[in-house]
Amino acid sequence: MNAQKTLEIIRSLAPEAFASDWDNSRVQIKGERAEIKKLAVSLDPLPATMAGALAWGADLVLTHHPLYFKPQAPTQDGQHLTVLRQFMTAGAWLYSAHTSLDCRPDGPAFWLGRALKLKDCASIENVQNLPAREVFFQAPARITEREARPLSEAPGVLAVSQSNSGEVRVICEERAWSDISERLVGIFGKRPEFLVRRLEAPVESVGFGQVGELPKALSCEDFAKLLEKALFSVQKPQQSSLGRGLAWAECGPKPETIRRVGYTTGSGASLIPAAFAAGADVFICGDVKHHAAMETPGLVFDVGHFILEEEMMRLFAKELGAALSGVDVKFFEGKSPFGYRVLA
Repeated sequence: MNAQKTLEIIRSLAPEAFASDWDNSRVQIKGERAEIKKLAVSLDPLPATMAGALAWGADLVLTHHPLYFKPQAPTQDGQHLTVLRQFMTAGAWLYSAHTSLDCRPDGPAFWLGRALKLKDCASIENVQNLPAREVFFQAPARITEREARPLSEAPGVLAVSQSNSGEVRVICEERAWSDISERLVGIFGKRPEFLVRRLEAPVESVGFGQVGELPKALSCEDFAKLLEKALFSVQKPQQSSLGRGLAWAECGPKPETIRRVGYTTGSGASLIPAAFAAGADVFICGDVKHHAAMETPGLVFDVGHFILEEEMMRLFAKELGAALSGVDVKFFEGKSPFGYRVLA
């Protein structure tokens, strides 16, 4: 598949418009290869993982975590320079889908909520409101019913109509516009001159984390068993010199029962106040620090950054495999940097 078309599909599944302003969710290293036959997916752009992906023959590697957040001169030894050398030598592309993937409402970042069968879910912290687009253009011909139906049923399209004078009006979600414009080119054989405006409503809200309801209230112990089952189903414990690599830390007061659950992939301590303000009985995340643990108003399970996002990227690789026709997609497993020693 053409490299630019591949990137367009990736961006449709992890819209760069969703990314936080401090983030670097985009191309990290521009490759030389015009065609993408093999796409590697992993959590971190670590030199050892990247070496394995490039040895496999990856034309493009997609990671969750960026290679850098701010531009860095290649003047110091370290992982950044090593990875630059690897990709510049290979001529391959490196792309990061970070907060652009974290915030996609129906995306793999919310796999845990689906595993726990949460319902009536909502974002814990909205970070962006993206209004729909209303697009007008004069079509060179009438749109037939056969052409209009797949267009109106395309993801993100809210309405399609054509006047007697031939003017076409399309209302779609902002993130869907790139795909819709290409569909219109396919229908008419050339790119019309579009008049585009943003609407005050409807608005798509995206954000970090999610809070939702369990099918029924559980005791803390029963909920812990349910969570343990969900985590063990996606990540078997890794053996290390420090023992089994699957554990979590708990902090905060325990409720009598748990019905409303909040969670986020990756780091999440900053969302603790918002999660409990949204009515959560428990909050699941990673990377909780000492003072955040002391001040939490409710029960928090710090299950670790790695396990939550490793499964997210595994699922994203499957989604990309289905979306990228003719591209071989392979997930490269990572390894948690933490091991655990059980003390007497």
